[in-house]
Amino acid sequence: MKFLELNKKRHAYKSFNDQPVDIKDVRTAIEIATLAPSANNIQSWKFVIVKDRKNDLIPLAYGANGAQIESAQVVVALFSDTDLEKRSRKIARVGVKDLPQEFLEHFIKVLPMRFAAFDAQTKGEYLSINAGMVAMNFVLALTDQKMASNVLQGFDKSKVNEVLDIDTRFRPELLFTIGYSDVHPDPSYRLPVDEIIEIR
Repeated sequence: MKFLELNKKRHAYKSFNDQPVDIKDVRTAIEIATLAPSANNIQSWKFVIVKDRKNDLIPLAYGANGAQIESAQVVVALFSDTDLEKRSRKIARVGVKDLPQEFLEHFIKVLPMRFAAFDAQTKGEYLSINAGMVAMNFVLALTDQKMASNVLQGFDKSKVNEVLDIDTRFRPELLFTIGYSDVHPDPSYRLPVDEIIEIR
């Protein structure tokens, strides 16, 4: 599918039918999503596929988001790894057979020192940007596999780790409601491209 066509088929689906979702297809979409760029190739994301415990997330949702979670076949929670030094060393440990020594040294020594100097705001912005890039890849991968999805920001992030038994080292970013839908939403309005471009 051409990239323009793929983007035009991606919509924010807010209701889903009863057609089951194969977890293998969700896993494939996650695998595709992780080809997204990330600063320093740190890949600071963690995906949690929630199927059996999906309804435990409903009380955490704001407004109509609870109904979306209820009707979805699967919810995926996206987290960011706040321990960037540990994440960097993990990449070196896992990639030791594939990465040249100079890259390993970069992940073992250089990046951890850089991350240790981050203040809270710098780290927060760094993680949010990386999460945004992988999130967009994820919804496009789901669309390419004919699955409907929506991205939710409106939920109580302070309780997600406890509800899903996720280490507090991982910061919740977004929830994705996933399924199949009989609804065909109209495209959202987009500003004309000339309204958002300046040439200097």
